[in-house]
Amino acid sequence: MSIINIIKKRKTLKVMANTNEPLPVRENYHHIIEDLIDAAGWAPFHYACHKSHRERNDQGSIVPWRFYILDSSACRGLLKKFQEQSIDAGKILGMLAAADALIQVTWLPDPKTTNDQHLFDPSLKNMEHIAAASAAIQNLLLTATAKDIPNYWSSGGKLREPEVFKWLNIPNQEILLGSIFLFPENHQKADTIDGKLRDMRGVVKDYTTWITLD
Repeated sequence: MSIINIIKKRKTLKVMANTNEPLPVRENYHHIIEDLIDAAGWAPFHYACHKSHRERNDQGSIVPWRFYILDSSACRGLLKKFQEQSIDAGKILGMLAAADALIQVTWLPDPKTTNDQHLFDPSLKNMEHIAAASAAIQNLLLTATAKDIPNYWSSGGKLREPEVFKWLNIPNQEILLGSIFLFPENHQKADTIDGKLRDMRGVVKDYTTWITLD
């Protein structure tokens, strides 16, 4: 399949299983996830992340994103944590009951220079970091689509909460850009919801302007 066809084929799909009867745990799946992550890691980036992110643990890469992977067993474990603590995470719970994997993708902001309440400084460099991490996510989604793996880019909901970051050992200095769910191709026993905006984007002329100079 050509890259253009893969891009056009990719779509949002939420797969939600009964939280009291999760789908079976997927075995021998780690190598597939690692292939997706490898492809994601070839995204372009314009600036190295701040050295404070590289010095915090043994992940010394200069790229401005990080991936935290939960396989299907860990997804069911996270679902159980939400249930035990009576946390209403909405549709996230059903997706955790169905997912073969959840990948928490963070981007790495430069340290703040002000004491305001914003999550990060509105700098050009931070904008570049967000763009780079978004490109990495798109690489991941397209590679999953090429392998016929249903996928969904969630903004995170309850998965953004500091408590969840603590459970997953994600540093507070990082900011969640997307919770990427990977679902089994055979999910007939689960409910599904397609993305609402896919067919509302318009055609090329609706978001393109040709520039002419005198």
